[in-house]
Amino acid sequence: MSSTSPTPATLQHTNDEGRSAFLRLGLLVLFVVGAAIAVAIIGPGQVGDWIETAADSTWGMPAFIAVYAVTVVFMVPGTINTLIAGAVFGFPQGFLAATVGASIGAILAFLVGRVLGQDAASRLLGTRFQRVDHWFEKNDFLSVLILRLMPIFPFNAVNYAIGLTSVRLSRYAVATVVGIMPAVAVSTFAASRASEPNSPAFIAAASVFVAMVVGSGFAARRMQARRQETTR
Repeated sequence: MSSTSPTPATLQHTNDEGRSAFLRLGLLVLFVVGAAIAVAIIGPGQVGDWIETAADSTWGMPAFIAVYAVTVVFMVPGTINTLIAGAVFGFPQGFLAATVGASIGAILAFLVGRVLGQDAASRLLGTRFQRVDHWFEKNDFLSVLILRLMPIFPFNAVNYAIGLTSVRLSRYAVATVVGIMPAVAVSTFAASRASEPNSPAFIAAASVFVAMVVGSGFAARRMQARRQETTR
């Protein structure tokens, strides 16, 4: 039984694909690091002022949603945008604006990660990445939903990280929208009552948000412990 070896043309094509994949990954790393440095230089306060200006402009909510989406792609902490939405638009309008803006931004960041980084991540990390990728692909909706329901996981980092996997865009989008709603609702409601910090409504909303963060931390530790037990 004879076996055929790869032709020089096939090897060249494979090498070109590998170089292209790593080039795209390099662009992704430069983009993310550059965005983080830019935000650090400009300062979250200045970014928040721009977002608030957009919200107070003639276009109001549509302008805020557009700016929110762009800032998510550029790794600006989403909490700033969400609190501004609640303070400027009130509740539930701020909840709607923040949910739409965050979701659009998350989808855009996911697509950037998918196009620029997925092939190189698979080539670079090998079987370890493939096992993780297979698990996420098999449990795409549930895995993304869990990550979104737990505020302890950085929103912007998750956007790009999931883009590297084989999670389907449609499942990712729906899980993101559903998963961020509880935290966004609590945050925008608290921000809408920030002028009355001693009111029962504000105290209750702030307490729920703190409980969500602390609870997600405990849940993350338990999930990690169970994963370690299953891999032993």
